[in-house]
Amino acid sequence: MEPTTTQSNQEEFDLQPDPRILPMLGEINLPQWRCVAELVDNSIDSFMSATRAGSPTDRPEVYVSLPTHDDERAKLTIRDNGPGMDAGTLERAVRAGWTGNDPIGSLGLFGMGFNIATARLGAVTRVWTTKAGESEWRGLEIDFDRLVRQRHFRTPRLTRSKLDPHEHGTEVSIERLKPDQRQWLAKASNRTAIVKDLTRAYSAMLRPSGASISFSLQVNGNLVPRRDPCIWDDDRAVNLPRHGTVGAVQAIDVHLADRLFCTTCWQWLAVAETACPSCGLTDHVVKRERRIHGWLGVQRFLSSTQFGIDFIRNGRKIEMENKDLFYWVPDSGPAEPEYPIDDPRNRGRLTGEIHIDHCRVTYTKDRFERSDPAWDEMVRVVRGDGPLRPDKASELGFPPNTSPLYLLFQAFRRSSPKTKVAGCYAKLLLVPENDRAEEMAKQFYDGAPDYQDDSKWWELVEEADRQLLYGPSAGKPTSPVPPEQESGTGAIEPEQPPPAQSRISIPSLSREYRDDLSALRWDVVAFEAAERDPDLGTAPWSLKRVPSGTYEYLVNVRHPTFRSVTLTPLDALLAQLAWAGMDFMRGTRHPTTTFADMLVSLRERYAQTNELDAVDLAGEADLALSGLANSLENRLSPDDARSLFEELPTSEKDAILHKMATRSVKDPQRVISDGRFLAFAPGKQLLRFFQSHPEVFFDGLYWDDAYADLNYGTEAATAEARSQIVGHYSALLSDAIWLAEQEPADLAEASRERLLRAAMALELLRPSSQSELAK
Repeated sequence: MEPTTTQSNQEEFDLQPDPRILPMLGEINLPQWRCVAELVDNSIDSFMSATRAGSPTDRPEVYVSLPTHDDERAKLTIRDNGPGMDAGTLERAVRAGWTGNDPIGSLGLFGMGFNIATARLGAVTRVWTTKAGESEWRGLEIDFDRLVRQRHFRTPRLTRSKLDPHEHGTEVSIERLKPDQRQWLAKASNRTAIVKDLTRAYSAMLRPSGASISFSLQVNGNLVPRRDPCIWDDDRAVNLPRHGTVGAVQAIDVHLADRLFCTTCWQWLAVAETACPSCGLTDHVVKRERRIHGWLGVQRFLSSTQFGIDFIRNGRKIEMENKDLFYWVPDSGPAEPEYPIDDPRNRGRLTGEIHIDHCRVTYTKDRFERSDPAWDEMVRVVRGDGPLRPDKASELGFPPNTSPLYLLFQAFRRSSPKTKVAGCYAKLLLVPENDRAEEMAKQFYDGAPDYQDDSKWWELVEEADRQLLYGPSAGKPTSPVPPEQESGTGAIEPEQPPPAQSRISIPSLSREYRDDLSALRWDVVAFEAAERDPDLGTAPWSLKRVPSGTYEYLVNVRHPTFRSVTLTPLDALLAQLAWAGMDFMRGTRHPTTTFADMLVSLRERYAQTNELDAVDLAGEADLALSGLANSLENRLSPDDARSLFEELPTSEKDAILHKMATRSVKDPQRVISDGRFLAFAPGKQLLRFFQSHPEVFFDGLYWDDAYADLNYGTEAATAEARSQIVGHYSALLSDAIWLAEQEPADLAEASRERLLRAAMALELLRPSSQSELAK
């Protein structure tokens, strides 16, 4: 039996926290940029509060001053031109645990955020604020050491004179910085890192039409630039047989049903509830909007780190480049990665910005609460129910998925074409040379005007597809097509070579080249030229400087010298640049630099894509084998598929069923009927199946080569021809299996000739049937 509880009116316990609690908040490990962001958030809240009150701030601005030297007098200051605060609001604004902000429409969450940030950086904080028309600034000082000594929280009210009565805003100054913080902030690289993080965190609000509000941010007198996403333009799209037109940018704007919310406890009420489950009251329960909006898109380059989704609350990015939605989380068992699983180096390019203002975040504002049902609602809207992989979703019995992330995954999941035929790069919106795509992305982020839209990337895509269609001389003609007809805009372009020269631009070779040894740079514009070109003559290539200051590289790609597998137009250009660099360096203070040194330096920077990369080859081998294994899906009748499975030896059937069990396939018989059982077979078993049933892969089913249609007049001759084609593809499959099964260390020791053979096998194994290419 529990004891009876009674309440005495004669005495109460004083639960006011000890003043030592404030400096202890500084032990919370909040990164420096997040400390600054906490204080910037307060300024943004003041701007939004003024807007809601009908008196928006004209050109809202926030100024951050970071110390540049390790000096005891150093301080960190954040100042804004917001409306300012009265004395009562100022007193409450810095009180630990208090917030007067709208818990949904503001960035500030708890008064704790201000105290954690300031205590993390220094021992003394001064806050000054004033409103327009007032004659002075009012302020207060939080000295943690003094508060501990005096054992109470009271601090005197301060004032200072004000020269301009129209001035308004708030200034927070953190002084007596901790020694470790002073040392960290004194390093220029660390201050640069803070600016970079602030750029990313507030990018949605630093744009002219910013989310929630637009404002400008300065750090040490320099304007913090906005960081726009380097994605393919929203008019780019591809057509998929099963999903129709899929745009490279997927807009999201979903309004969920309004829900009741307690503004005191900061808690959402269940659908049937009318009173807050925490406080039991209805006084502060209001109806709130719930909206999920933003976009998903495809970057113009691949990256092992720089991709993922930014999750935003009231304009501030809480989580950046998050990859949680690229995992399938089953009811039991570990999360399964789904993207990027098709790239051997785990490079991805799907990205986006999702606003979920109604979802709770942690008190450090670095993560959304995964326990909040609002997070699960967002996941269903953005990626749908079930796995992104259609075969896995089918195995588990999930209905068709039409979510934005699912559509982008189906259209752009691959980092290399399934088969290299004309149009394959445009279908994937993929630049063949990713190093070049990344280099151009740096130009985009630096604000170079020519790189703000995706036309430079698209030129490389078109060039690659034209070369697949017409061969190496498939560039873009610079003549005789008039510029106004070429662009369709009527714009006047620079004078082009005369029509007789039939020069063709080569975007993949047109770029700036730099050499570290000589510190030279060449802005090269490359053209494919005919043998009769007067500036080329009988030479295979030439490089010369033109009056504009650029270098014109002319190359006859049909010259016999380029029939060699060891010399390409890029090799020729780099050799020519190395020779030009050596010519420049004669007589300089680098007598030991050789032609070989310079050529190797240039090749290391600009010819990486021509190297035989064992890791990439192994990944491509996995994709080649899985593509062949999955090619039977929905191409056979259920009876034929089951018959082919039953023909397998018992040991091989058992191995496939065991693999299905380890992957939690709920309906293995359906997988078998769909013809997907080979996806669970090891490589050598796949090879044996191919050798036993070549008829299900040839004659336009996976490869266009004839097999059943072969007829040499006699049965023996036809059988011999069929045996030869099966033997040819068996050898190619054996090379792919060898690649897929090797350990990285073993591949690193493989000979160049062995890797070349395996690389050619992968090229020859690519599907050629039109039905496969359409998938």
